[in-house]
Amino acid sequence: GADPEAAVASIRDRLGANPVPVQLPIGRESDFSGVIDLIEMKALLWVDDDAREPVVEGIPDELLEVALAARLQLLEALSEFDDGLAERYLNDDEIANEEIVAAVRACTIRSQLVPVLFGSALRNSGIEPVLDAVTRYLPSPLDVPAVRGEDPHTGKTLERRASLDEPFSALAFKMVADPHSGQLAYFRVYSGEIKPGATVVNVGTGKRQRLSRVLRMHADKREELNEPIVSGDIVAAVGMRDVKTGDTLADPSCPIVLEAITFPDPVVTI
Repeated sequence: GADPEAAVASIRDRLGANPVPVQLPIGRESDFSGVIDLIEMKALLWVDDDAREPVVEGIPDELLEVALAARLQLLEALSEFDDGLAERYLNDDEIANEEIVAAVRACTIRSQLVPVLFGSALRNSGIEPVLDAVTRYLPSPLDVPAVRGEDPHTGKTLERRASLDEPFSALAFKMVADPHSGQLAYFRVYSGEIKPGATVVNVGTGKRQRLSRVLRMHADKREELNEPIVSGDIVAAVGMRDVKTGDTLADPSCPIVLEAITFPDPVVTI
């Protein structure tokens, strides 16, 4: 029952976003077999349910006219926010694929539009292009402003840039009871760097804790880290007993309290 057009319309109507497809699906429902990349103007086909790498082909003749029209809609949407691109589009100048990618990224970071891709997670079709789009279009830590927090002693506002030169700061965003390693504290590093084995302070409790083992998680696989953990990393620490979701971990000599995660009150409590 999947309806690509209705899905895009619901993103606009329900979320108030500006969705702009950068792909077109080939086939619908059980006949879905691939997508058309509107930037590269190629067809990506998944020939079986276990295929991860698509077969790259030219756009089928019966879909070429639809794909060209969709590409024009993509360029028109980008032209609303990029004067240089708009001038070249109106003059029918050649626009390189790299320029389109750069324009989509810039508009996405400014929240002016949302690139839309299609796929079927059940059949593992279209998943890798989505992951590629994450790295291609979404902001890296260097593209967003410095994170703000408070000095726990004075209440003064502090900033931490995504730089190795800043003091270490991180936010614990998820706690997991792992059958092999005990409690895992997932945290995202906002600034600085630190080596496994170093000591950090849980700013909320004032207790110091040692990062004895740090893991990089790959779904159900894990990789133990020995190299420094740097700003932008998302990792998990083993044995952080007194840490809970929303706690800030920081350099003991330069503590900062980052904004905690706020949870809504439950409707029913048992």
